Amino acid sequence: MANEVTDARQRPLIAYPDGADSARVAPRAAARLAGFAEVELDVLLGWTPEDRPWLASDALRGTTVMAGYALASAVRDGRLRYVPTRLSVVPQLVAQAAPDVAVVTGVRRGTRLAYRGTVGWGPAATRAARRVVVEVDAGTPDLGAPLIEGDVVAVVERQGGATAAAPRACDDVDLAIGRRVAALLPDDATIQLGPGGIAEAIVAGIERPVRVFSGLLTESTAVLAQRGLLAGTAVAGYVWGDDAIVDLARAGRLRLEPVETTHDVSGVGAIERFVACNTALQVGLDGAVNVERVGTRVVAGIGGHADFCAAASRSRGGMSVIALRSTDRRGNSTIVPRVDVVSTPRCDVDLVVTEHGVADLRDRTDDERAARMVAVAAPQHRAGLARSST
Repeated sequence: MANEVTDARQRPLIAYPDGADSARVAPRAAARLAGFAEVELDVLLGWTPEDRPWLASDALRGTTVMAGYALASAVRDGRLRYVPTRLSVVPQLVAQAAPDVAVVTGVRRGTRLAYRGTVGWGPAATRAARRVVVEVDAGTPDLGAPLIEGDVVAVVERQGGATAAAPRACDDVDLAIGRRVAALLPDDATIQLGPGGIAEAIVAGIERPVRVFSGLLTESTAVLAQRGLLAGTAVAGYVWGDDAIVDLARAGRLRLEPVETTHDVSGVGAIERFVACNTALQVGLDGAVNVERVGTRVVAGIGGHADFCAAASRSRGGMSVIALRSTDRRGNSTIVPRVDVVSTPRCDVDLVVTEHGVADLRDRTDDERAARMVAVAAPQHRAGLARSST
């Protein structure tokens, strides 16, 4: 194979589509498998919740569209550039980047290869890349994900133990928030959920059948089917979990799709009674949301947050819900006069829910929004917030 690099780029670009089951093979090994000589290279990374030994390498250089989790240190010390972007835009960015190699995880389906459990922007990467390396997990059931396309030049067996542990369990505060959100859901709702304890608590609080159309599906969401509360087939781009999700797939009630489907704002917004249930690091008194950083410390990327909030805010009978604890681990208020960075604009946020209540921001002015936000903040912070709003 030739070793030339796309266009005038001097360093090969190795793209790792994201997910809880993203590939483990190191970039240099992937480059060798794709026929590239021992040269310096760049990486393009997405959501990576599970640590990888090569992430600690001083030689790691590149870009991520989804900071946080296992990538936090590399972003903090400047080895990875964080590019803030909606997940729905990532396929376009990948096409423009034209990776030399895309590395995806898969399972064998007869003589073909299919995505393992996460689709995400994998299809966009394999379409755009000159060569594709597939890391096959022989011990994982086939969940029925799409087939892997592109010029597959190498297949490598997956090494290592189980996939990253599922999101943390919910506690009593989360459960209180979850019950409030569940009570807001309209009949025959279609819901979207992110990862984390509050999302788990929302699922625990659901007592009426719902449909699921989400970027991410965890085991707690799959348990809805076991409780007889999942209507129809769940649609997701990413899965995080094991047994309950496998059972859902085997029952024919899980459909895995790429982000071009799961995060299409117009398509999702056309779903009636679509409710986006997301959380935040901070919410401003005007309703603007920060999911990315506190001060200068990058915590996460925008991901699908802005996509789903925008879609839900335009859905007939739907709503965009931000559910969060009123204080962080240090006791600081998560309701703030102004967020450190706007990840999702205030116009795409309908309701904010904390353990202290529900702030309905629909059809409210900024002054009215501020008053409602103060009312759901932690009691010890309300006076200061009220003064800052005047």
